[in-house]
Amino acid sequence: MDEIDRRILDILRDDARTSYVDIAEAVDLTEGAIRKRMERLKEDGVIKRFTIETRADVEGIVIIKADPARTKEAADEIKAHAERVYELSGEYDILAWVHSDDLEGLNSKVDNIRETPGVSYTSTLIKLKEH
Repeated sequence: MDEIDRRILDILRDDARTSYVDIAEAVDLTEGAIRKRMERLKEDGVIKRFTIETRADVEGIVIIKADPARTKEAADEIKAHAERVYELSGEYDILAWVHSDDLEGLNSKVDNIRETPGVSYTSTLIKLKEH
């Protein structure tokens, strides 16, 4: 991956729907060259998926302690209840980013995470406002 690939990824992080033509203009390459680079980035696993972010009324982060022998298994299962899941180093083992249209929906997702086999402790942080 070179500097142009990094610039392409920055553009896509800002707007995953940016056209190949617009990317080509931004990095001073042809549309065909961008198409080839995008295919390579997908094949190499650098680009995993294209997605959108939507406004959620309630967002939170759940930090989780898990049984060390079951951390990966727990993280895989938590994916069904969270928008993003990360394994961590340090005091906590897993971080889950969750959102819902309302507090009840968020609470339900957190309850499902708590019931996941291998999860021993959770702490939930709910976003109050964005700056």
